[in-house]
Amino acid sequence: MNRREVLQGVGAAMIFSTMSSPASGFEAQSGKSDVVYELRIYHANEGKLDALVARFRDHTDAIFKRHGMQSVAYWTPTDEPLKGRTLIYILRHPSRAEATANWKAFHDDPEWVKVSTASEVNGKLVEKVDSTYMTLTDFSPKV
Repeated sequence: MNRREVLQGVGAAMIFSTMSSPASGFEAQSGKSDVVYELRIYHANEGKLDALVARFRDHTDAIFKRHGMQSVAYWTPTDEPLKGRTLIYILRHPSRAEATANWKAFHDDPEWVKVSTASEVNGKLVEKVDSTYMTLTDFSPKV
């Protein structure tokens, strides 16, 4: 399955409409910015989506925050073929360089290592992860 099929299954408008919502907590930007957004699509192994979502809800998001990784929103598709097996989310990073450093710190975090290991005691939760870094276009709402 490619990214186009994923976005069609989720609805790109739904993904990006959340980014401009006042509830997102982002202040308006002016001028050129190094800010990047990262679209991440997790393809869960059969029967593992609920455990994956719980891991994000109960642990991962808090660890992200500690490492400067700002969550925009999380989604699970409502339509086939993605329903029940896909988690989609967007992170906001101050820059691409900081995204790289933040991911390294995240993966090295002792709590993440412990949580990840414990959550996969009965098998891996994720088959594969797609990641795409993005910048806002000049006509996008500033988030």
